[in-house]
Amino acid sequence: MNEFNVTFEPAKIEVLDREKFEKQINSIAQANSNRLVTVESMADDKKTRAELRKLSKSLNDEKIRIKKEYNQPLTEFEVWFKKAVAVLDQAISQIDSGIKDIEAEQKAERKKVVHELLIELTTDTEVDSRIFESFVDDWAKASNFNDIKPKKQLIDSITYVIDGETQKIAEYKANKDTISNFCFGNNVSDTPYIRMLDSGKSVSEVMSAISEDVLFEKQRKEAEEKRKEAEKQRQAELEKQQQEFETRKLEASFNSAASVSTEIIQSEPEKTESSPDEEIAEVSGTEIVQKYRAVIEICFSSLEEKNKWKQVMVDNGFEDFKAKEFEEI
Repeated sequence: MNEFNVTFEPAKIEVLDREKFEKQINSIAQANSNRLVTVESMADDKKTRAELRKLSKSLNDEKIRIKKEYNQPLTEFEVWFKKAVAVLDQAISQIDSGIKDIEAEQKAERKKVVHELLIELTTDTEVDSRIFESFVDDWAKASNFNDIKPKKQLIDSITYVIDGETQKIAEYKANKDTISNFCFGNNVSDTPYIRMLDSGKSVSEVMSAISEDVLFEKQRKEAEEKRKEAEKQRQAELEKQQQEFETRKLEASFNSAASVSTEIIQSEPEKTESSPDEEIAEVSGTEIVQKYRAVIEICFSSLEEKNKWKQVMVDNGFEDFKAKEFEEI
């Protein structure tokens, strides 16, 4: 293509009576620059301000008109030029679109190679290759390939990142085992503390939390044991006091009943037939010991009260005490 040639003549702007114009403007400005505005002159001052604004606007409008006329040849040239080169821009756009399509296909091929490398290099590890997806676009740059063959620098970069992740997994497992063993030794569940590790807490922070929780639980159990022991002793004391009260109550009941309802019947020596109420003669050596049987009638309100009364008799030395069967009245 031949050289693009354009000729133009610089326009000349000449202000007629330049000095006269400047003198008039300076005169008007000077006449109003030291104007003192007062309440009395407010109306005239507003009128003067309006006239000065009108003058300033008319002068500025004239400047804009002159600039527009001055730029008219340039404006016409720019319109023509844009229309003339539009077909060239269209050709460039068409080629650019084709290049981008090819580049996109090539990059897709390179990304496929990167994914295959990730799967290959993580096969014998516990690393999930999908976690590196955010790096794939950068690794798939053309500068990392010879055509579609990955350069050594790319393989080394991917290997380095995978090794780092492998080390993280090993450290995590070791930290998890440490936490689990410590929890097992203290007879607590490791589940909440593994969650703390997963949330980003360091192993030292988690171990500190376990120690605090174990100490708190130990103190709580000790306090609970002390409370239960104190409650047990208090209950035993209450039961003892209740037993003593019941014993005294039965003794009082027995003494009262015995003093009112006891009748001692002595048997006659000449009687030949014996009965439950007769005397009993025992021979001890050459001496005849005369004993008498007493019949006591006591009324109880319940069988439980009767049994307690019998126990009181035994506890007070009446081992030979025998009671008839009691009938309900």
